[in-house]
Amino acid sequence: MPGEPGRGAPFTGLRQAEYFLAVVDSGGITAAARRLHVAQPSLSQTVRAIERQAGAELFERTPRGVVPTPAGRALVEPARRLLAARRAAGRAVSDVASLRAGRLELVAHASVTADPLARAVGGFRRAYPGVGVLVEDAPDDDELVYALADGRRELAVVSLPLPSAPDLVTEELGHHEIWLAMAPGTVIAPGPVSPAEVSAMPLVAVLHGGSARHAIRRALAGTGTEEGTGHEDGTGHRRSPGREPGAGREPDGREPARAVRSWAGVVTPRLGSVIPLVLTGAGAALVDRWYAERIAEQGGVVRPLGPPVRAPFGVARRREPLSPACRVFLDILRETCAARSAGGPGPGA
Repeated sequence: MPGEPGRGAPFTGLRQAEYFLAVVDSGGITAAARRLHVAQPSLSQTVRAIERQAGAELFERTPRGVVPTPAGRALVEPARRLLAARRAAGRAVSDVASLRAGRLELVAHASVTADPLARAVGGFRRAYPGVGVLVEDAPDDDELVYALADGRRELAVVSLPLPSAPDLVTEELGHHEIWLAMAPGTVIAPGPVSPAEVSAMPLVAVLHGGSARHAIRRALAGTGTEEGTGHEDGTGHRRSPGREPGAGREPDGREPARAVRSWAGVVTPRLGSVIPLVLTGAGAALVDRWYAERIAEQGGVVRPLGPPVRAPFGVARRREPLSPACRVFLDILRETCAARSAGGPGPGA
């Protein structure tokens, strides 16, 4: 155990290793004391303590001064490694604090990964290339809230609203405008598409739509349609006409409209699968503007909804100070979202 005589643990702390090497390098107690700015008796006492802990004499007096014994020489390299490790640890902490190194770990809904998270991560990496970034995909709201609450992640970029969590704070940073995306060659009138038109289309739906889906449901519920899986549950299986008590409630506890809903021709677990499914004619999809632009670039037909449907997004975190990397990233994300809100019109309709 450290501090027991003769057990091979001569240093009980970094200061003892520093004092030992000062005597070795200075060739005497007096010179080492001057170098360390300590009293000579205090240094002599420390050297005797190190020798007791090592269980061996570490220095001997010679005409050339105080020199290490064979046991002392054997201890020089380990002592230097110990102090080098301390300096390296100090540099590592300094590098992380100054964002020259380290790792930023985030959790995010898939619906915000492409926009705005990717832009903010790009800006952060250009400014701080020494800091790595990990983005964990949250399969659902509960998992995302748990990743924050248990301390696994500091910051989440999310669709809003989130389930109520008293230890978390959220900040809205913008919204996604929801568009209807269809296969190339789809014949449809120019201009916004009404909810009634959407209700007639088989849709490509995401298995876990996350909080963004609530905005679509609320916007369409009063018009006789509701985006989702129609007469199906979240797995694509048909539902019976009845509803279980409390099933399908909105986050605020309100019962959604019990109207005929648009139906899912395809249900996919991955948001990224929506683009190829729409482009190959598997169905239309209600997607945010970023995905609508990608589909339009590849020949798909896209239209805004009328009236417009907007799904808010932002960040969530615990009620405690953020690390330096998270603080800087959040500032960059805010700037990214402010610039995004001032962007131009969406894909041509």
